[in-house]
Amino acid sequence: MAPTVPLSRAIFEPPTYHYKVGVAFLAWLNGLQPHFAMLGGLQRQRPPEHLIRVYELAAAAGALTQPELAAGRVREMLARSAEIGRG
Repeated sequence: MAPTVPLSRAIFEPPTYHYKVGVAFLAWLNGLQPHFAMLGGLQRQRPPEHLIRVYELAAAAGALTQPELAAGRVREMLARSAEIGRG
């Protein structure tokens, strides 16, 4: 369980009421949901840098069931956020 401690700390870091973003993000990375979208756009409450850290910690903890899928989805998310940043 020790490798999951940094991951859980990142997911539950303040503001802790946004922890659901990290849970939904991990579900999406693991192929358990087809998109990373939440009611009311809640997924935007954590910056891409935070989500990248969650991804890296999940990989280090062995919490990604399909690492190739997760890597592709992170690249997709980053490309989308770069497009938004330019627009």
